[in-house]
Amino acid sequence: MKTNCLIVDDEPLSIKLIKGYINELDDFVLVGEARNALEALKIMEIEKIDLMFLDINMPRISGLELVKSIQYPPKIVLISGHKEYAIDGFELCVVDYLLKPISFDRFLKAVNKYKGKQILESRRERLKEKSEEKILSLKDNKKVYNVNLKDILYIESLREYVKIYSDSANILIKCALSKLDEGLPPDGFIRIHKSYIVAMNKVKVFSATSVEVGDKTIPIGRNYKSTVIKKLNNYGFFI
Repeated sequence: MKTNCLIVDDEPLSIKLIKGYINELDDFVLVGEARNALEALKIMEIEKIDLMFLDINMPRISGLELVKSIQYPPKIVLISGHKEYAIDGFELCVVDYLLKPISFDRFLKAVNKYKGKQILESRRERLKEKSEEKILSLKDNKKVYNVNLKDILYIESLREYVKIYSDSANILIKCALSKLDEGLPPDGFIRIHKSYIVAMNKVKVFSATSVEVGDKTIPIGRNYKSTVIKKLNNYGFFI
């Protein structure tokens, strides 16, 4: 599938450079060039834009102001001759920030970041679709609890009990964590500690020692570390 690109820059030489770089890539196609924010908005009304290479310093409306004005912006790679704008850019969750003059190697690194984000979002979406209607039925003291897998954040072992934390409610049942782990889909959940299982699509931040799910920071057990890192990397997280 081709990635539709738009260049927005008031410097013709900069447009020519980025255009040449895009033409070097088989799976990227340039569908528009704009010298200012208003021209960019007109192009976006007509064309589907996947990735925008956007200069920050433009007359009347800056690149940052343009991004803030778009309700559903495409992925953005910011371009500037001034590195002091980088923090403002990343607060808008842009893919990357390129400083002029831009080398092809640095341009390619930004493109690969975009591809990585697309892979991650695609995997998360597929996992969400898989678990959308799956129900986990749990029996405890003559009661049956039906929990939708897509709602589960993480599961904690509490001696003879386990506590399931979800978007809707928390449930405490008498059960071994290992037994519960056997009934969960391996492509959606991962045991990261002797006392914790987490839903991979609910992981917000991941490091070599812990994961963040919701407002909870959960440690990665030493004996689980290599498996956790490998599985989360395959899922789309990178450290």
